[in-house]
Amino acid sequence: MKIFLNPGHGGSDPGAVSKSGTKEKDIALKICEYLAIRLRQNLFQVEMYQQVKSLNEVVPRENKSKSDLFISVHCNSFSNQSANGIETLYYPTSSKGKKLAQCVQNALVKTTKLTNRGIKPRTDLYVLKSTVAPAILVECAFISNTNEEKLLKEHPEVFANAIFEGIREYCS
Repeated sequence: MKIFLNPGHGGSDPGAVSKSGTKEKDIALKICEYLAIRLRQNLFQVEMYQQVKSLNEVVPRENKSKSDLFISVHCNSFSNQSANGIETLYYPTSSKGKKLAQCVQNALVKTTKLTNRGIKPRTDLYVLKSTVAPAILVECAFISNTNEEKLLKEHPEVFANAIFEGIREYCS
């Protein structure tokens, strides 16, 4: 099985930036690097790509890769610093995407003990509606929440390992 990993944002687009200056693109890349190692150790093929100039680079590359699954990793953010938790997004007409979202969401919540914000269908996200492979977008935690930012920065491998467990559950 081949998995396409997309660390969210990249290039001149930092994504969300915490009050202390932590950039979403850097956290997402770290999580995906750990996740790619775990996947390869378990004999998955992995292609990883983070945008350089624009989001429009990601989907054509995924579609060309002939991947079986597409996983985009992000950090959530909100103006209210108390916002917290994990949510996983999928395209509403993709039953495989929904199943993958639920497996990954369950594993992340179980592992991190963070608030379960659930899985959510989204029709407006380019990477979910335009990829050939079943796709999810994981909002790992809130970079705008000081406690969650600390976990994201200091232990990205925790999120990677949980996403891996969700993928393994999906495949079983």
